[in-house]
Amino acid sequence: MTDFRRLIEDITPAIREFRRELHKHPEPAFEEHETAARIATRLGAIGGMEVRTDVAGTGIVATLGRDKSGPCVGLRADMDCLRMQEESSIDHASVKDGLMHACGHDGHTACLLGAAMVLAECVDDLAGPVKFIFQPAEENKGGARVMIDEGCLEDPKVDVVYGLHGTTALPLGSVGLNPGAMMAASKYFTITINGRGCHAASPHRGIDPVVIGSQIICAVQSIITRNVSPLEPALITIPKFTGSTAPNVIPEKVVLEGTLRALSNKNRKLLERRLKELVEQTAAAHGASADIEFYGGYPLLENDPGEAVYVAEIASSFLPGRKIIRNYPPSMGAEDFSFYLGEVAGAFFWLGLQPKGDPLPSLHHPQFDFNDEAIPTAIRMLCEIARRYAVR
Repeated sequence: MTDFRRLIEDITPAIREFRRELHKHPEPAFEEHETAARIATRLGAIGGMEVRTDVAGTGIVATLGRDKSGPCVGLRADMDCLRMQEESSIDHASVKDGLMHACGHDGHTACLLGAAMVLAECVDDLAGPVKFIFQPAEENKGGARVMIDEGCLEDPKVDVVYGLHGTTALPLGSVGLNPGAMMAASKYFTITINGRGCHAASPHRGIDPVVIGSQIICAVQSIITRNVSPLEPALITIPKFTGSTAPNVIPEKVVLEGTLRALSNKNRKLLERRLKELVEQTAAAHGASADIEFYGGYPLLENDPGEAVYVAEIASSFLPGRKIIRNYPPSMGAEDFSFYLGEVAGAFFWLGLQPKGDPLPSLHHPQFDFNDEAIPTAIRMLCEIARRYAVR
């Protein structure tokens, strides 16, 4: 078998520069046109690589070793950025106002490109095809679902799929995963409460939707504490409350926006049902009306136990044992990689980014930057997962 270490060492400087190029030019969900063009150009220069563009608008699916008879392994990276302002002084900081790679997708994408370059150099080592899935719109837009609907897991049919996500919660070069739930089932919602507006000095002439909204915000916590087992993680958060535009006006309506999360699809449905009942009935008790609209969100991201064990075994083949966390606690964050795992077996794992010394900012922080020192570990993980799959 080919020794990946030399190949990875040779390409790491170029992948690092590519990653920084992506960081400097971020693009949000379904608008990753420049990003996709940069990826497609580099994939097109790899011998033996079939490249399909314009999947889900800006997505790319590249296939290596199509004619091989073994199982097809899918490797996925997300490409989109967040709509937030970068506040760092790094040389490759975002040049686009209000857009930033604050979740590390630039790193995920660069590492997957690196894996494609390395595996193309040792295609004879592969038992079956490998698909490199560069996906748009992970951030709240469900790009994975659109990619699946447009055939990213077909022709050839993907038998198993893997993905990674960088995190500053783990030491640099470490791997964390769980043989089960990894990330929460989620949903977003908008609550509109319709009261009757009036002068703030004459509240008896109106129906105050601000008071109703405040009671709803407090009351929703009883759903968590009295409807969900205390042994099962769940949450409802309402961080946005839009009311009056003046200090002496009781508004006609208010709008609340938030999210709910649970570590089971069953509990996510329970939270949705109880929240709807609470909102409507609390408003009715005050003589008002209220509507709630649920949107977005992702199913529970739950690893296949066998595939999680396989990923841990791959990590243990070249990482020190202390750098492999096999029962890493699930996160209440959400990830649309869950859609892939709803179609085929697979696993998702965390890649440690935190160096010793001064701590790096966390994900979604305005000064976050993917740690390039993690690139070799990420590339090797992806390459070893694909190469060894059929012979494990």
